[in-house]
Amino acid sequence: MIENYLNSSEMLRIVFLLIDIRHKPSANDKQMYEWIKYMGFDPVIIATKSDKLKRSQIDKHIKEIRVGLEASKDTIIVPFSSTSKQGVDTVLDFCDQILENEV
Repeated sequence: MIENYLNSSEMLRIVFLLIDIRHKPSANDKQMYEWIKYMGFDPVIIATKSDKLKRSQIDKHIKEIRVGLEASKDTIIVPFSSTSKQGVDTVLDFCDQILENEV
């Protein structure tokens, strides 16, 4: 079902992949990342639950995600927390940029 959507949606412009920032990417995370890339998208990684870490730990965990996924330095990884609202504005800005480019 997801493959059909990624292949056929004329409106799809960006794909977000949610990964728990507290853990190294799982085998499923890696598989999904590679599959999204294979489908022709450069996903924006949303590193969820950032409020569960100390601020000093966030960069370390972002690096672990990047290394674990074998993502390039250009891959966008956004620390995100629905509780503290960290990263919400960044994600909304991405959406706004996509919409502005459609006009």
